Amino acid sequence: YAASLALTAAGLAVTGPGRLSLDNALGHAVNRGWMVPAALAVTGAATAVVVGLRNRRVREAAEFGQETLFDEADAVFGK
Repeated sequence: YAASLALTAAGLAVTGPGRLSLDNALGHAVNRGWMVPAALAVTGAATAVVVGLRNRRVREAAEFGQETLFDEADAVFGK
């Protein structure tokens, strides 16, 4: 799945906006030079927040000794 998303993103980056794109429909009115760095910054910040929240939940689960829903050995051997 990740590879297909990467290939799709690479294809769009190489070909650029086409005739069915939002850019074309709006007449390239929102196509400004500052938008690419701003989009990258927002994406980076959102990613940092999501990863930080996930790491905190994993750390809290480890600290409080939260049990897993099922043990893999039990699922494999039917115990």
